[in-house]
Amino acid sequence: MPSATLSVVQRMYECFDHDDMNTIRNEIFDKDLVWRLPGHNPLAGEKHGAEEVLAFFAQLRKAGIQVDLIKLEPWGDDTVVETHRGHGQFRGASLDALNCTHYRIRDGKIFDVQVFLSDQHAADTFFNIAFDLKPIPDRLA
Repeated sequence: MPSATLSVVQRMYECFDHDDMNTIRNEIFDKDLVWRLPGHNPLAGEKHGAEEVLAFFAQLRKAGIQVDLIKLEPWGDDTVVETHRGHGQFRGASLDALNCTHYRIRDGKIFDVQVFLSDQHAADTFFNIAFDLKPIPDRLA
């Protein structure tokens, strides 16, 4: 029987695969959620709250990124560690990497996430090609 923490992350993946973002927003993500993606690219950094994370998910889909779950394991009472393959092609760039994500669960909801990328350089290159930055005046405004 899977642990309660493991079930929450499994459910998030099931909802993601079925494009059920409302369930993720309302039942899986904690109101104080922080999701961190390392890197030097337009998608990198901290996302705060369900809306920012769901917008991030939408951008991953826009760039053609697919996330194939490899393994989920509970780690202590409040943590799940997950490995996945993130891959896709967009605008002539391609990404194919094995990654690890660390989820912390509180009161049955995901509240803290840290993604660890196996090939940071490849991820930065891919996302910098996939997403145009605004012109400098717009970025400085």
